[in-house]
Amino acid sequence: MISYSYMDSIKNKVKNGDTLDENEIVSLYDSANLKDLGKLARGITDEISGNKVSFVSNLILNYTNICNVRCHFCAFYRKQDDSDAYTLSIDDVVNEIKKYYEPYGIKQLLIQGGVNSFLNLDYYTGLFSRIRDEFPGLGIHGLSTSELHFISLKAHVPVKDLLIKLRENGLQTIPGAGGEILDGSVRKKMGRPESSGKEWLDIMEEAHKLGIHTSATMMFGHLETSMDKAHHLLSILELQKKYHGFLSFTPWNFEPGNTELAREGYKYRTGGISVIKNIAIARIVFNKELPVIQSSWLTNGMQMAQMAILFGANDWGGTIYDEKVIPATGKQVGNLRKEFIINSIKQINMIPVERDNMYNSIKTY
Repeated sequence: MISYSYMDSIKNKVKNGDTLDENEIVSLYDSANLKDLGKLARGITDEISGNKVSFVSNLILNYTNICNVRCHFCAFYRKQDDSDAYTLSIDDVVNEIKKYYEPYGIKQLLIQGGVNSFLNLDYYTGLFSRIRDEFPGLGIHGLSTSELHFISLKAHVPVKDLLIKLRENGLQTIPGAGGEILDGSVRKKMGRPESSGKEWLDIMEEAHKLGIHTSATMMFGHLETSMDKAHHLLSILELQKKYHGFLSFTPWNFEPGNTELAREGYKYRTGGISVIKNIAIARIVFNKELPVIQSSWLTNGMQMAQMAILFGANDWGGTIYDEKVIPATGKQVGNLRKEFIINSIKQINMIPVERDNMYNSIKTY
């Protein structure tokens, strides 16, 4: 257990805006008292956003499940010849958005799928420009770094030029998908290319240089160590200090159902203590450099999302309508309308604030 004097030194570094080193972060993961972590983390968040908790009316749209990467932690991907493989046409995507855009006041479209080698750049530019034209109030939060990397290679277009072209056709922000754990040896064990962690950081940096904002993520609860998580957080923090291009950070726990990692022995999802510990430590490490920490309710459920807010998160995330990736693991998440989010935030004496894709406030409840 970390001594009070040691925690005091951590608190002083946080107060002074000093960056924690990797060993200090590891000690927070392995030895710190959960109550102390929560108190410190929530105190930082109170200074950033007080008792306000933001959320967005969001639609997650998984346009294809065909993927040539086949990560060991993913239950969603399919091969081209699988009976349940699919790719939505541009018309299909537009028709799906129409179901929710006006009836539910959708402000953010999180659109991502698989690394589909049968799609070319014209599909994405045509898709984004059509969405921009037909749904002008919708912020396109689109494509993982894995998808962007493959599109770049297939189209023989540098990532920088690809991002410029996608932005011209309607892309507004880039999600943090593909972050997982950035360490190359961990990624190799998870069925990812060993260099894909650096690739994630490089693409995010290219986006930030262009003024395209992105999100950051971390997947925990599988075969990573505390040191792996420390390096992951510090890598994101280093990039954030250069450009301040990350709008938010979401730690989320590995869902083992129907995955290769589960068949390799990683059968159980991490518990609630791990969830709120990762929230709190992320807030402590990022301090005020990365102001928004999402509660990641999708993998953790409503009550754990409330606990995450009490331990330092200040954004609920978004509404859910017919999301497909998590249900592929066997975990049913259902749909979540904004009224339920508003009530859940109020239940813990916080003030719900609806936002748009760029984290601008729309309405306070």
